[in-house]
Amino acid sequence: MFKRTIISLACCQILSAPAIVFAEDSDTTGADSLSLGEMVVTTRKREETLQEVPIAITAFSSQLIEDADLQSIEDIAMMTPGFTYTPLFGGRVGNPVIRGMSTTIGEPNIGFFIDGVYQESRGAMEAMFGDEIERIEVAKGPQSALYGRNTFAGAINYVTKQPANDGEGKLEVTLGNKGRKDARFSYSGAITEDTLFYRVGGMHSGFDGFYKNELDGSNLDEKQSNNYSLSLVALPTDEIEMVFRIGIENTNDGDDAVQFVDNNQDYTTNSVDPRLPPSIRFNDFQSYGGDLPSITNGFAVTPGHNDRDNLTTSFQLNWDLDAVTFTSITGYNDLELNSAIDSDYSASDIRFSEEKVEQDEFSQEFRLTSVDQPIRWMTGLYFYDLDKNSKIRDAFVPGAALAPVPIGGGLILANVLAPGLSTVSDENTRNWAFFGSVGFDLSDQLALTLSGRYSYEKKEVDSVDTNLDTGFVGLFSDRASFNNFTPKVALDYQLNNNAMIYASVAKAVKSGGFNTATSGGSLPTAAERTYDEEKSMNYEVGVKSSWLDNRLTANLAVFYIKWDDQIVRALGVNNAILNENAGKSSSRGFELELAAKPAKNWDVTAGLSYTDAEYEKYTFGALGALGINPVLDGNRMQYVSEWTANASVQYVKPVAIAGFDWKTRVDAMYQSEQSGIAIDNPPLIPSRTIVNLRSGLENEKFAVNFWVKNLFDNDETIGAVAIPNPAQAAQFNTVNGYQRFNSLTQGPIERTYGVTASVKF
Repeated sequence: MFKRTIISLACCQILSAPAIVFAEDSDTTGADSLSLGEMVVTTRKREETLQEVPIAITAFSSQLIEDADLQSIEDIAMMTPGFTYTPLFGGRVGNPVIRGMSTTIGEPNIGFFIDGVYQESRGAMEAMFGDEIERIEVAKGPQSALYGRNTFAGAINYVTKQPANDGEGKLEVTLGNKGRKDARFSYSGAITEDTLFYRVGGMHSGFDGFYKNELDGSNLDEKQSNNYSLSLVALPTDEIEMVFRIGIENTNDGDDAVQFVDNNQDYTTNSVDPRLPPSIRFNDFQSYGGDLPSITNGFAVTPGHNDRDNLTTSFQLNWDLDAVTFTSITGYNDLELNSAIDSDYSASDIRFSEEKVEQDEFSQEFRLTSVDQPIRWMTGLYFYDLDKNSKIRDAFVPGAALAPVPIGGGLILANVLAPGLSTVSDENTRNWAFFGSVGFDLSDQLALTLSGRYSYEKKEVDSVDTNLDTGFVGLFSDRASFNNFTPKVALDYQLNNNAMIYASVAKAVKSGGFNTATSGGSLPTAAERTYDEEKSMNYEVGVKSSWLDNRLTANLAVFYIKWDDQIVRALGVNNAILNENAGKSSSRGFELELAAKPAKNWDVTAGLSYTDAEYEKYTFGALGALGINPVLDGNRMQYVSEWTANASVQYVKPVAIAGFDWKTRVDAMYQSEQSGIAIDNPPLIPSRTIVNLRSGLENEKFAVNFWVKNLFDNDETIGAVAIPNPAQAAQFNTVNGYQRFNSLTQGPIERTYGVTASVKF
């Protein structure tokens, strides 16, 4: 019933639209205008208006980010048809999904960029929301040809604000319930008039969290973050522009608001591990089926921490050579993570996990782009280097592990099902690529664009695993290389000045990797140590149109994706659970985005998407011994919402006092349920509808806004992951048996409210 209602509303509200196409660079736009502006995007690495690019793009301007009070990637996803973001492990990690291309395992399917520089870590990007972003572009579908690695399903690029010649600044303070205290400052000006400019920014964000740690009474999911940025722009000549940016982030988060949910299905008495004696069996429920419950109390864990220090830098050179523009983009990022987590997520001292990560990234891109030529072309070279050192200790607390069990004349621990493990690993990834595109007109209305990328990627790993229960040390060292060509062909036909239809076919490839860590069984064979690339073919047909003298825009994209050699979890020769190219999937659907100005001072927006993503071929043999159907053919992909919808209404009323306007905005966002694991009758993350409200007074200098997020206090859980429960593993000899899967379920995001005041100077 709700799905039919959503579709009916979308069809009836043809004058609504996603705020994505509002622009700030036109004198004819604004609250009192009856025309939508033009949003300029750089998705194809040249400036183009959003309506003329034959790609499904959702772009968020700085004004929209401020008006809608967008604070995170999840906020962006909720307002982007076809894009969902599911937080896992209390939000420490998350699964971004575009068009159903969920990352089952391996590197992410969506690439994140800041000013065109690839970001291995997305954490620092959360802290950039505020006055630092000029625009966010969400490009749906594979962007491998132009953006390269890990854009298998799409690319998200943050474009930061550049310094201004004239001095201008802004101070903003936010106070809210649950201890929210934010302060942001930015200032821009000239060091040397018309030649050298700067922009500085700083932000503090504090939040006490929604829940208490019932073990010691402290705040559980609290967050504290400090961020600083500096940008410099130099114009040494009329033809040369140089842009330098540095960002520094320090974040200290509390513990995860997550709990394991008791299973309710798939009872089995089968023994899974042949090394265990017959008396130790998995005689218990093995999974959860149905909507996962909302958990709002009972969080009790040994206190830990989640700390992150991140440095991001970029240097861009643009050189106008008349017929071409030469561009050089250099990026360097340094990330340090330090976490300590009560990984049994219970009040008992059973298992504790510690992780330290040091990661350096360097990238260099050179590009030549044509200027005002009948054949539009671009070509470039790219190099990327990632060095990552990880130290992980995941172990039972002394006294919590079980006594040794005699087997075959030797001794093993009963908790061999989940042994304590210490891992030290060094990983290196190097990627070299040559890419380009060429576009030309076949007629006055028909244009063809060809693009492609040849990549060579080399990966190296050295890993030392120590079983903390047995003392056994395992050494693993390997090298692998991958090379591929990812072409794309796009045709666009201009029906008239206000409408364009397009079609595209694109191949996407994501590099393989190593099985450095496995679960259960013996070590994998040499042939199983490396898994190969996964591939997909992507087909898209779309229309972009504007109506009523640009008072209405309507964009529709229909897609079909064929995904082969998918990297999934599989059961190896020696019963180890590892990564393997054993899956085949498909995804199909559509995305509709509308934008309109039905009257002066009104902006109404809407979006709708449908995604049908499922495994066509995937058998996970380890499930059979648990009494669960191991053939997953036809099962839905995890963390994919079949339906998403969003709608926004914004009204500005002049007050005629000191130039103030009264601005009110309502945003409503819906996501249908998601599967937490691909089994029959899976645990479901329930559907949810979120409504936000913001209202206040603004003029050219001052603004005061009152806001409420999650107005109707939707209390559904927002994320869950199916993993073994360490607490249950440690005690399974005292209960009926052992459960292979438990759903680690996150507490809901409660209603928050507050006030934000700002002044420009």
